[in-house]
Amino acid sequence: MQPVSSSEHQPDASSRGRRLLIVEDEISTIFAMREFFSFNGYHVDCAAGATDAMVLLDRGSYDVVITDLHLTPHRCAEGMNVLTRARRLNPGATIVMLTAYTSEGSEQEAYRNGVNLYETKPVGLAKLAACIEAARDGSTQPSLKSGGEWGRTCPE
Repeated sequence: MQPVSSSEHQPDASSRGRRLLIVEDEISTIFAMREFFSFNGYHVDCAAGATDAMVLLDRGSYDVVITDLHLTPHRCAEGMNVLTRARRLNPGATIVMLTAYTSEGSEQEAYRNGVNLYETKPVGLAKLAACIEAARDGSTQPSLKSGGEWGRTCPE
């Protein structure tokens, strides 16, 4: 898959000019996230792997980066490399790491490397967007977890 850029929707006032990079190896997940965030006013670029993500990160800045932890069937945590490069090149970005295979060690490493949100799949897109906005505003310590099965909800 080639890196993809989406700009068919006009940004609304809350996300005007915001650029989002989605790094995910599951095509159906890329499609759903790209459609959702584009519809909500983001300019969205997509990459199916770490190599394409690095090219896009080197080409421009992003306000939000969402990356999967495991980008190949080998489960080598390639998303950590994306996280590291994204944080270095976009110090003010909100960076989200998603994974279906969470561990305390990978979560701690992600936070040490500058991730803002570390979430376990599946994640509802509306709640994810609310958490991203809360993290960007700095108004709360966002999380989809904390108490109960899913925990504290983010601001709606």
